[in-house]
Amino acid sequence: MVDPDPSDIPGGRISEDSRIDLLLIKALDGGKADIRYKVDGGRELDIVLVDLSPSDTDLTLRIDLSGDGRASVKVAAVCTGKHTKVFSVDVRHNGGGSWSRTAMAGINQDDGVLRFLGTSYIANGAHGSDTRQDGRITNLSPRSDSEVSPALLINDDDVKASHGAALGAYDPAAIYYMMSRGLTEEQSKRLITVGSLLPIVDSFADKGLSERAKEIMGGIGL
Repeated sequence: MVDPDPSDIPGGRISEDSRIDLLLIKALDGGKADIRYKVDGGRELDIVLVDLSPSDTDLTLRIDLSGDGRASVKVAAVCTGKHTKVFSVDVRHNGGGSWSRTAMAGINQDDGVLRFLGTSYIANGAHGSDTRQDGRITNLSPRSDSEVSPALLINDDDVKASHGAALGAYDPAAIYYMMSRGLTEEQSKRLITVGSLLPIVDSFADKGLSERAKEIMGGIGL
């Protein structure tokens, strides 16, 4: 789905396995969306969201897992100019054996604000649940204002819960390694930048969306 109106994004109950692909290339209506899902036990929800819009975005996603429900959320975002983009992903494990993965990758090109906020909640009694969050933002300007903030709220002992966060500019060691392999400094930086987003962009079920996203990324210098 390309540039959906927030009211068109199908929140609600997930009673069968579902896949949702979203590509944003212009502003959400009002710049804001609050989307909620409840996943039944034995069902799986997969969401891939890529935001390449030259605009502000404030998107909140909440997923409630019942029983052994499963959820996978992937977010890729590019923030340009002085825009503000905030993505909040809240996954709540309410039943035993539930599973979730959240992966967010972003590029903050200029003077903008980019925030990745994630919360994984495991309720008391949700034995055997498994949750993982990963967030990464690469700043291309010293004026970029970015935040990666994962949170784990765990109320049961028999669970797996972990997170990873990375924030900052290019890793000089990675640049040096690529240049030692024959790439220029500019090529090395581009490879690192695009490489952080491609695993998510390429995970669209609709490969036409993947190709369109790559074309737009090229048009904004990525």
